[in-house]
Amino acid sequence: MEIQQNEKDKKSKTYLMILIGALLALNIGIGVNLFLSNKKNKEQAVNIEGLNKDKDNLQKEVQGLEIELESLRSENQGLNEQLNEKDLAIEQKIKQIKVLLSKGKLSDAEFKKAKAEILSLRGQIEDYKLRVAELTKQNEELTAQNTDLTQNLSAEQIRSAEKDRAIEQRDKKINKAKILHASGIVVAGVRERKLFGKKEVTTDKASKVEEIKVKFSLDQNVVADAGDKDIFVKIIGPDGAPITGKMQTTKVDGTETLYTEKKTVDYKNERLDDVVYCKKQGAYTKGEYTVEIFAEGFRIGSSKFSLK
Repeated sequence: MEIQQNEKDKKSKTYLMILIGALLALNIGIGVNLFLSNKKNKEQAVNIEGLNKDKDNLQKEVQGLEIELESLRSENQGLNEQLNEKDLAIEQKIKQIKVLLSKGKLSDAEFKKAKAEILSLRGQIEDYKLRVAELTKQNEELTAQNTDLTQNLSAEQIRSAEKDRAIEQRDKKINKAKILHASGIVVAGVRERKLFGKKEVTTDKASKVEEIKVKFSLDQNVVADAGDKDIFVKIIGPDGAPITGKMQTTKVDGTETLYTEKKTVDYKNERLDDVVYCKKQGAYTKGEYTVEIFAEGFRIGSSKFSLK
């Protein structure tokens, strides 16, 4: 009986040891699983944190490229129309990247796509810079050409202006040379004496003057235009008023001027002696009179005479 009891006790101990070993193995297995699970979770957390940091870096990179693009636009506003197509393409690319980065979490595939799109965007901006440089150079060349053309044009304009001035001065000299000149002007009061036949006599008595006789000579002028010339005589009384019976005027030096008498002569570029009689326009007063002679808009001579 005692031997049987001992055998039974040994078997119980063996079962107990096996149970303890099984429990110990189970605990070890659970511990290992927990360790591996924690390790994996930590690695995933590290990966997520790394992805988030990389995502932030990508967003910052996009912002930097936007600022760079805006700076290029601001510095080259004169080229906006020529760069419009490239601007639109870059803007579209930036929108696509922002939409991709706006997601809460990025998968590896999405992250790689975002990175590739940003690389493409950087390439577009570099191409934009090259186009800006190319257009700037073209504009500089055009500006240089325009400057040369302007300088050449200015030089030609100066030469043309100088030529015009020379022609104008020549024409002025010719026109001045064409002006007639009256010389040998003799003015006297005359009356008709009827004793022993009609005869013109000179008088300086104001009360007896019937007409004012103006003798003059048109000097020789080979450059003047030959032909009929209207000669205007203006007599100015002692009171400074023109003597005329009606409001008859001619233009002298650009101004309308009253005249007393007019006569048309045939001028042939040679000396021409002539006379103009100015009819009495009322009683003459004593004093000094002035006579002016006009032709073709110029005063060509003058003289004075007195009546007592």
